[in-house]
Amino acid sequence: MASSRKDRIQGVLLSIATINDEDHNLLLDRQRVHLRWLIDHGFKEGPGVLLIAGGMGEGYFLDDDEWYALTDLLAEEARGKVATGVGIFELSARRAASKARYAADAGIDCVQKAPPHYLLPSEQEVFDHYRYVNDAADIGIVAYNTPWAMPSPGFEFSQRLLERFATLENMVGIKWSTSDYRHYLRMIRVLGDRLNFFDNNRIFTHGARIGSKGFTDFLGNVAPRLALKKWELVSQGRFDECDELELRLEFDPAAKEVGSDGSPASGMGEGPVARMILNALGMDTGPAFPAQVSQPEAAVEAYMRFVQASGIRQWVDWDQSLFDELSVARQ
Repeated sequence: MASSRKDRIQGVLLSIATINDEDHNLLLDRQRVHLRWLIDHGFKEGPGVLLIAGGMGEGYFLDDDEWYALTDLLAEEARGKVATGVGIFELSARRAASKARYAADAGIDCVQKAPPHYLLPSEQEVFDHYRYVNDAADIGIVAYNTPWAMPSPGFEFSQRLLERFATLENMVGIKWSTSDYRHYLRMIRVLGDRLNFFDNNRIFTHGARIGSKGFTDFLGNVAPRLALKKWELVSQGRFDECDELELRLEFDPAAKEVGSDGSPASGMGEGPVARMILNALGMDTGPAFPAQVSQPEAAVEAYMRFVQASGIRQWVDWDQSLFDELSVARQ
């Protein structure tokens, strides 16, 4: 079972945007339209994983009912068509296990599980947290290496911890954000045959050259052809071509200077930036969940300038009128 899951859970790990109205109520009809559109625009051919309630989808701000509703919706729309995942950010191992069981029963393929960072756990406690979820639910697990939110600055999953993860029956992969890229590459070399590594950094071809099995993506919400093209290139060993494509689409660094003092507008999550980017590319997902600080006007204008000057528009296939048609139908 673990081997077949590993084969299924690889490629583009697309973090799906959460769609809500001005009062932060989920718009499930729009979410359904978007999921169907993603499936029909390449993801049913794969390889890839549609991840709902992840970081870019602000999964940590969803209440339980919203999390269950999004999980059910993804399972209903994607079952048998594309691999699926759902984010779990619970600090409690019992609550995490309960949600993992729910996702498994719904037909979801894997959960992306972040460590219980607030509790400042020891490495043993991090392992025990994942082992508890592993033993409680028959579902694939992708552990999320989050060095910015762990017991000490720069904390990374160690080789010893990863070797222990690899002994867990349901552990299929690691989503890796890193402050130490050499350690990440070393772990792929050592454990890439036992765990699927998903690169959460921009230059993912370095990992792909030595055996990583996928990368995370967000622009695929509106440009799935681009995400799938990049994976096609790396899976064929055409790494230089993929690097050239990535560089041509690189965001203007000036657009990231979002605060008057150079600091991020929000330190609590990726939501405001993610929604701003999608809006600049023609997809309105609604306002970020409270209480994140919205991006200042200067940042919004900078991203809009980038969009107009870059070649990314040629990859954007999303049509906002699909949402507008729903609004007309409800009138």
